[in-house]
Amino acid sequence: MSRLDRKVRRLQRRNSQSHAFFLFFVLIAIFAASILARYYVIDPVQIPDSSMFPKFKERSVVWVCKLPQCASSAKEQDYVLAKFYSNVYMIRRIIAMPGDTISISDKGKVITPHRHFKWKGEDAFIQTQSIYIPKIGDTLRFEQLNEVEQDYLISYLHSLGEKVFVKTTLWQGEREINIDRVGATKIANRQVSLKEIDFLPWQDRYLIELQIRRSEPGNSPIKLKRKLYRIKQKELPPTNIAEQDSLQDSVDISLTPPGEVAVPEIAKVDTASDEPQPPPPPEETAEPLDEVIITKDCYFLACEKGSNCPDSRELGYFSADHIVGLHLKTPDKIKAKFVDPALTYVKAAEVVAKDIWRIVKDSAEKAYNFVVEIFKSDEADESEKDDESEDAPSKKVKKPQPTKPRKSAIKREDMEP
Repeated sequence: MSRLDRKVRRLQRRNSQSHAFFLFFVLIAIFAASILARYYVIDPVQIPDSSMFPKFKERSVVWVCKLPQCASSAKEQDYVLAKFYSNVYMIRRIIAMPGDTISISDKGKVITPHRHFKWKGEDAFIQTQSIYIPKIGDTLRFEQLNEVEQDYLISYLHSLGEKVFVKTTLWQGEREINIDRVGATKIANRQVSLKEIDFLPWQDRYLIELQIRRSEPGNSPIKLKRKLYRIKQKELPPTNIAEQDSLQDSVDISLTPPGEVAVPEIAKVDTASDEPQPPPPPEETAEPLDEVIITKDCYFLACEKGSNCPDSRELGYFSADHIVGLHLKTPDKIKAKFVDPALTYVKAAEVVAKDIWRIVKDSAEKAYNFVVEIFKSDEADESEKDDESEDAPSKKVKKPQPTKPRKSAIKREDMEP
């Protein structure tokens, strides 16, 4: 088969109806795959503030992968899409993995097993603290945790739907003292109430301990100790008819007098009481919670800036369920390599075009004004010529004629004797 025949057949195949249907099917498949990828695989997320500056600018858009495999493969220093407890989604950076221990000083110096860095303007930590990031399977004893870890553990339990609360006591060394002394302290020029002592963050409790220690005699340290409790529903006796029937079925017939039929107690109940009654409210009991078993890996997420930014410093641990996406670096690379230079060239071309347009506009205005002035000058010259031609007859001057001598007078003088 010659080359010309092959080209002819190839052209016939490309122009055939089946080939057109095949291309249409491919386009539909690509369009459907892109829609599925957009809604179920990748998602653009806009950063509303400057919390991630200088990595991401305010109102910049980043692409994240929402697949479970992407979220589970997140590593230290990766940027992830985290779901906050108030159903708010934000981009944050992982600075500590499950099982890591980090240290944050009051000057913003952060020490992790992977790197050291410093937050500028960090104001959340007023005291140097060491924090352990729990991993799945860890057993944490509440009394052995420091103040920050206790707050983070309570926040973690609340995120899992656990009903817990704490009870605070005041200790001076090994001796418990009256908790009412907390009422004499102030935070931000405000008197501290005993009703809020169980809910204060660790920074406020630390300031309260310092104030009480200054007012109390002795060198024993002042400590606000807390005990953790879990709220559980109390088991109630059976209330439905089926359970009562099961109890009445065990009536001993031998105790029934002769000639009488054993009647269960449920049959002796008034019919008015057979109507379904609303169940009583469940009773709740509190039991001490000394140990907590971690059921999910936890992460420490943070902003790029040091202050006024909600992250793990304020909200505590983020479990694996709260990490819903992983930042994709490929779109950023494409953007940095192609899109940003193109936008730079477009902006430069726009500036050049504006300058050229301004120059052309100024030149056109100057040329127009010059032509207008020429026409005006020509019209002025023509009008002057017309005026001169109209005034020419009236302005003619008569030439003076020479005077002739008086001949008659001379002749008379000559004729006299």
